[in-house]
Amino acid sequence: MFTNTIHGQNEEMKLDAMQRVWHLNRRQSSSLSVFEESPELDLFPLTQDVFEPKTTKEVAKPGLTLDASELNDLPANYTIRPIDSHQFPVIGVYVDKRVIPGFKYRIRPLPGFNDANRYKRCLFGGRALVLKSIGRGYSRRFTFEADKDCLNNNENYFWSDNSPEGYAFELEAISEGDKFTIFDVVNREAQGTVEIMKVEGNQIEIGAAVTKEGIEKKVKVKLTAKVEFYEIGVAKLMPISGVVVWVKRKGQQNAEITKVVNVNIKHHRYYLTPGFQKGYRRVTVRGVDIGDVPTKYTMTGLEPYEIPVVGTYVDPRILPGFYYRVRPNHRKQHLFQGQSLKLASIGMGYAKRLTFESESKLNATNYLWSDNHPDGLGLEPRAVLEGTKFQILAGDQIIGQANVFRADMPQQEESTEKEMTPTGKCAIIKRIYIDVMCHINLDLNDTGANIEQLIRVCGVATVRKDPNQSEAKVIRVDNIGLDSQLNLLFARTQTELIFIPLR
Repeated sequence: MFTNTIHGQNEEMKLDAMQRVWHLNRRQSSSLSVFEESPELDLFPLTQDVFEPKTTKEVAKPGLTLDASELNDLPANYTIRPIDSHQFPVIGVYVDKRVIPGFKYRIRPLPGFNDANRYKRCLFGGRALVLKSIGRGYSRRFTFEADKDCLNNNENYFWSDNSPEGYAFELEAISEGDKFTIFDVVNREAQGTVEIMKVEGNQIEIGAAVTKEGIEKKVKVKLTAKVEFYEIGVAKLMPISGVVVWVKRKGQQNAEITKVVNVNIKHHRYYLTPGFQKGYRRVTVRGVDIGDVPTKYTMTGLEPYEIPVVGTYVDPRILPGFYYRVRPNHRKQHLFQGQSLKLASIGMGYAKRLTFESESKLNATNYLWSDNHPDGLGLEPRAVLEGTKFQILAGDQIIGQANVFRADMPQQEESTEKEMTPTGKCAIIKRIYIDVMCHINLDLNDTGANIEQLIRVCGVATVRKDPNQSEAKVIRVDNIGLDSQLNLLFARTQTELIFIPLR
């Protein structure tokens, strides 16, 4: 009798527990799929923990789940490590819809779940390349633009299943070295130029659409750029931000930047168009700024390395004794058969006569007046000419010679200074950037190697004109850069090269 009573009490406890579970499942039924099963609950022993839901950490699986069937592809599911907002996943047959041929991407293999390092090295040496095609089939081949020296043997490709952990595609709409022209939003007039020096952070796609022109992407960017406003004429490093409008037009293989909108420079709004548009370059000069006739001129079309001469105005950087190449504004051809000539004198008066050296000292033929050309003139300073010879110094040691073979690239003045001499008069010193081709002959005694090459040389020439001298002389060329593997040799040994002219 006592045993039956205990058995009856146990049955009632079981029934009570089952009813509570049934009511709990009934309340939760709205959140359960009809194809899901209720979680199994252990009724005995009956404790409070039985009815508490599992924590998110216990239920959720780490990683990002991808379903290719959602992209109207094969019904394949993948789970990969979480990716950043600027990255697009690719694995097996799953290719994110934002990955489109014609646009430029950097490819980063994803790590596995057990990898301690979250990031792996990018493919193709970390370069962003234009995606040319996406193959079909279970394993998709991604082919990118070929290197210039491997056009017939393109090795820039991979298959989507080469890495079982998958890949992350990262957009690169703007790259270091890209150049743009600044336009005012209201007047739509050119205001200056921008050269990208560094891309700050990630480039994030914020929109994509199919338009009448083609496929359009909008990409948010933050940059550090060399900004030059025409009115100021001085380039400065500045942070800028904006949204790139990137379009792949119908019939074209590669996407092109049409403009960069919502550009913020010093809290002002502008938009950018690709390239330095020379025809828009504007320079405004005022005679009163140099203590001359109070005239004002605005010139368009001068190159950044050209110094203005127009009407009554002669830029104070233009000085007798230095060499110049002269180009009438809005023309391609230079005066005086394109020669670089030494400026002999600058006349006085309303229209200044600029006289350059001539073959005949008694009958000068190479001259002009500042108002000869209504659109003005551009004078390019020239420090190093063809045929100039230099000794090459590495530290204090002479290691060879350089003979300038070609000097047709632009040379640009960086600064002009005055230096007091013991006589109480001032010497004038200019620093001019040069870019020339040289025959280089090196005798590297340490390695026993004699090297003779034609090499492109960049540097900054120091040009000095002492008092009572009629001609400025190149003193040295430093900050040397060689377009050769030799540059790595000197960089590794931290040896500074200096070119000293041979008299």
